[in-house]
Amino acid sequence: MDNQSERSASSKKTTAYRVTVSILFGLLGFVVNLLTINLYFPPYTATILIGLLFPMLITLAWGWRYGLLSALAGGCQSMWWIWGPVNGYAIFSIAPPFTLWIVWHGFFAGLRKKRKGEEWWLNAYVVEIPFRILSTINLYTLARWAISLNPPPWGWASSASSTVPIHFSNFVVIKQMVVGYVIILLTDVLLNLGFVRRYLRLKKRIDQTKTGYIISASLLLGVLFWIIDSVIGSVVFYVESSFLDLLALNIPPYVLNVRLFLILTCLIGGLVTSKLLRRQRESEEALRESEKELSQILGGTSVPTFVIDKNHTITHWNKACENLTGVSAGEMVGSRNQWTAFYSAKRPVMADPIVNGLPGEKMVRRYNGKCQESAFIDGAYEAERFFPDLGDSGKWLFFTAGPLRNYQGKVIGAIKTFQDITERKTAEQALRESEEELRLTVANLKHSNVQLEQFAYIASHDLQEPLRMMSIYVQLLARRYKGRLDPDADDFIGYAVDGATHMQTLLNDLLAFSRVGTRGKPLEQTDCETVLEQAVANLKMAIEDSHALVTHNPLPTVMADASQLIQLIQNLIDNAIKFKGDEPPHIHVSAEQKEGEWVISVADDGIGIKPEFFDRIFVIFKRLHGRNTYPGTGIGLAVCKKIVERHKGRIWVESEPEKGTTFFFTIPITEIVK
Repeated sequence: MDNQSERSASSKKTTAYRVTVSILFGLLGFVVNLLTINLYFPPYTATILIGLLFPMLITLAWGWRYGLLSALAGGCQSMWWIWGPVNGYAIFSIAPPFTLWIVWHGFFAGLRKKRKGEEWWLNAYVVEIPFRILSTINLYTLARWAISLNPPPWGWASSASSTVPIHFSNFVVIKQMVVGYVIILLTDVLLNLGFVRRYLRLKKRIDQTKTGYIISASLLLGVLFWIIDSVIGSVVFYVESSFLDLLALNIPPYVLNVRLFLILTCLIGGLVTSKLLRRQRESEEALRESEKELSQILGGTSVPTFVIDKNHTITHWNKACENLTGVSAGEMVGSRNQWTAFYSAKRPVMADPIVNGLPGEKMVRRYNGKCQESAFIDGAYEAERFFPDLGDSGKWLFFTAGPLRNYQGKVIGAIKTFQDITERKTAEQALRESEEELRLTVANLKHSNVQLEQFAYIASHDLQEPLRMMSIYVQLLARRYKGRLDPDADDFIGYAVDGATHMQTLLNDLLAFSRVGTRGKPLEQTDCETVLEQAVANLKMAIEDSHALVTHNPLPTVMADASQLIQLIQNLIDNAIKFKGDEPPHIHVSAEQKEGEWVISVADDGIGIKPEFFDRIFVIFKRLHGRNTYPGTGIGLAVCKKIVERHKGRIWVESEPEKGTTFFFTIPITEIVK
């Protein structure tokens, strides 16, 4: 609250100060206007009210409100006082336009302040042009009409003509245009002087002292010419006139015009020079500030970065860049050896062609097509490369180089940033090697599987005949000589018969396993209930012997190889019967649709399986129990898994010891094309 009160009080003081100064400057202008400057251009005389300078000074400094107050306090009144009584309606072509002139420039002065004067069209000299166009239209139309109603009692009007001559209007137009620009010029000169800005409490400009010296020197040069011209004129050209007459008391009109023109020219030259120097100094200050800010930003970032100027000299080399390259900023800043931190032989880095303005297509060719334009920075390029000279074994770097521009858009340097991607590249290389190794492994496995299937088929098929012959003759031997030999011989013959029978079963299962992938039929629509009926029929004797109960829910129609699906369900039911508990087994088959597939389950209430054996039971020849305890070859569930995989499905088991087992397998749902 206290700060707000202080600001309010300060604002009131500022307003009071400006109102007071505006009124005083208006009154000062009124007094100065009484001392008119008359320039003779026969048959007319140009009267200049130089006191109008003071309201315009207030206008350009503080805006149209204070400027209008200053004009009303003195400038406009002096016009009415000097010209009004004896000049007819001519005053109406002068006083009202002057008031509008003040408001016009005051409005654009405020706009200049808001926009910080950056747009060229807000310049006071440019703003004057449209006003002069409007003023000229007025002087040739409304002003001529008003003057003709009440002509002044001098010049062309003395002949009682009521028509304003066009040459008079031309003279007034030119005179007002020149006077307008002269007043703006003098005001601009004053606003560039330090003591004037201090008095008006305006912000000090850069190089304010130097500006004052330049303008003062320009004015002094004009005054010096005035004095020298007076001396030479009194000696050479106007010998009948004294030095004082030519200096001030009785100056010929032509000489006065030339001297005033020269003084204005000197002031214009001084003003332009001071503005150019100030603009250069402002640019230098802005550049220093931006360099300071850039140094602070680069110093605080963890991104390795360096900057070069338009001469390829390093101006910034941050701490992160030191850590990346192992080269200190002291060694690099001020040098043109940026290549030494990255290469063993001299060559340009990407920032160098950026400064040189190398076209994009040449930049891409320079890097053999391995660089591209940045998607984030205009005119920047990015690439990645291995630098063998960095660190102990080289580093992979991703780098971006882009131009640095001044406020005019001109390239004044380049900035380059780096990112160490060595770990990523190492990981990518390791991944590629792993993928290649995996690809070779998979290919070898596929080849091995094919060979294994071929071997299994050949072995199981070609061994059938000799095994059958051996089995037949062993059985004949048992029937013919049982009890005729000693007891040991009978046991030996029994062992041979059992071995031959087991070998026959093993070969049949192995043949079935090999045929899953090689002798399968095309997939077609298969009714799972029909499949279940066939599987149960095939197991009729085993079901009756075990007194098993097989039930099911409604089963779907799926795309499958019917014979293999029968074999799959038959194996699972046979497995449930084989590993039953003490009670007759209850086997239930059901199906559920889930996310694009059918999940079919075969559940029993048998002895169950321990969780650690869930994966092992699907491996060929892997048995959990001895053959004497539970018969089998260890191939049945492996066949089931292979059938399911051929149908692009999955198979798994859920079980607890003594609580039964449920086998699940999936078959993808395929749309039926009719």
